[in-house]
Amino acid sequence: MKSFRINISRLSNTIKTLALGAVLAMTCSCEDFLTIYPTDKVVLENYWKTKTDVENVVANSYRMMIEPSFTDRLIVWGEVRGDNVVEGTYDANKHYDLKNIMEANLLPQNGYTNWAHFYAIINNCNIVLRFAPQVQEEDPDFTQGDMDVTRGEMLAIRALCHFYLVRTFRDIPLLKEAMVDDDQNLYQPQATPVEALDFILEDLYEAEGLVMTSGNYPSLSDNKGRITKDAVRAMIADALLWKAAFIQYEAKAKTAEVDQCYTECIAFCDSLLNNRMEYVLNYEKENKVTNTNGKVDNVYPLEHNPEKSDPNATFLDYPYYRLFYIGNNLRESIFEIQHGIDRTSANYEVPYFYGTTFTAGPLSAPRYMAEKGDANLYAKTDFRRISNIYQQEGEAEIYPIIKYGYMSTNGTIDKPSYAGSNLSVTNSEKDDPNKDRKYFAEQINWIVYRVSDVMLMKAEALAQRNDSVNRGQKDLQESFNLVKAIYYRSNPYNADSISYVAGNAESMQALVLEERQRELAFEGKRWFDLVRKALRDGDTGPMLDILIGHKYETNQKAIRSKMAAMDCLFFPIQEREIKTNPLLNQNPAYETEDVYEKN
Repeated sequence: MKSFRINISRLSNTIKTLALGAVLAMTCSCEDFLTIYPTDKVVLENYWKTKTDVENVVANSYRMMIEPSFTDRLIVWGEVRGDNVVEGTYDANKHYDLKNIMEANLLPQNGYTNWAHFYAIINNCNIVLRFAPQVQEEDPDFTQGDMDVTRGEMLAIRALCHFYLVRTFRDIPLLKEAMVDDDQNLYQPQATPVEALDFILEDLYEAEGLVMTSGNYPSLSDNKGRITKDAVRAMIADALLWKAAFIQYEAKAKTAEVDQCYTECIAFCDSLLNNRMEYVLNYEKENKVTNTNGKVDNVYPLEHNPEKSDPNATFLDYPYYRLFYIGNNLRESIFEIQHGIDRTSANYEVPYFYGTTFTAGPLSAPRYMAEKGDANLYAKTDFRRISNIYQQEGEAEIYPIIKYGYMSTNGTIDKPSYAGSNLSVTNSEKDDPNKDRKYFAEQINWIVYRVSDVMLMKAEALAQRNDSVNRGQKDLQESFNLVKAIYYRSNPYNADSISYVAGNAESMQALVLEERQRELAFEGKRWFDLVRKALRDGDTGPMLDILIGHKYETNQKAIRSKMAAMDCLFFPIQEREIKTNPLLNQNPAYETEDVYEKN
């Protein structure tokens, strides 16, 4: 199969002209996703003649995911309402919608409620699913193997878009067929979240058997930039966590079906991690990576931290350097949105939100994450604090987020002494509590899934399952082992600083949530994690206890009141969509007395 990068560069003028069932029209349009819609069916059918035609439209689905209308929502939907970010440097005119979300003034008129681009990508996938099979009859070079991989990728991308939508809006239309004909019913009703997740999982289960095995693409960028089996498995595990949470919320109790979701989630995580571990073992054997006992150092398929053996390393947190600077393609990265090599491109959205070169964007880190201290999120010995957040001398008004930034920073990490060590090189500076290091971070791509994320999904499923099924605490211990492995590589001198109450599932569940925040900060995960917790609790109160104290220094009672109902944790449907589609019902938290005249 040809390189993904080559396919993107070959998007033809013909495709752009045809608009592919209004996909490209909707990409550039601010209209609701079912307004411009069908392109002439005959034109579309005449286009699908060669393997290249298929490859170009497949590439278009990936290309559409690097557009700001997609990438910016991964950040806004996944982070802005959570406690990882606070107000940074706002432009009153430019960041009006963002500021309103941050201040819990979310209304159906807010621009970030626009879901059009996600449905445009879904429709592009549906068009491929509909027309690609006929190419097999036209072009012998388009083999059944090509068709299988194509179908798998389109099912998975369709599922991923629907998955973001159900986590953000809850009750969503499912677009199951290509919109290419004026005679089609352009309006779709909303599905319940469990119905939507069942459809998403159905797509993903099929896709897993069709897409390429991870690591089998000739290009490293394709192996992390295209949908592979490991990417699909990560999506399945994630979707199962959400299905369990929604079922538990609706049933107001843990049920056998909830427990089965966790068991299945664990199995898919194991499948992915075992595949990655095989790669790591081969890699370490070929590169003679050993510790003093002559054994491979990794129990899990995580990137090594050479700081354990080289205290004078230029980069304090080497795994983050590999992931967010030079880009680690096979060992730990699973799926990334590929922005290419031009970080000044208008499509590169992350610095827009987080800032660059010592300057904060509209979002910055809160004080409790940035400042050093045992009471804060990061321990004094945690490398991730200075890998994620720019550290200035003394207290600061704003703490720029640098995880996806482009700057050099100084940070102070405490490295306490300890009695014993299995280090192969003596650490002569391990007792120095004020050792400064330079840290340089840049990232072109947006990471959707990586190994530590999947490890923490498994840890979450284990901790939740143990609470409903007696397994002699085996689940809790395995969950803790996963969390500690991730914590240890960023705290190699202080790994014992985390613990949970032995045998207490609630304590372990809280630890998993904290470690997900430490490890995956600013990666579009935190708000979704908090919502999932609230669904399982059947109450927003415990989640708001975490959120409000971290995020809001004033108006805490008013914020709590605005977010008290479960409905308030999900976005409203954009006002224009409600007016246009007679089958849509607004999220009850955002209903008004206005009576819309539906077409």
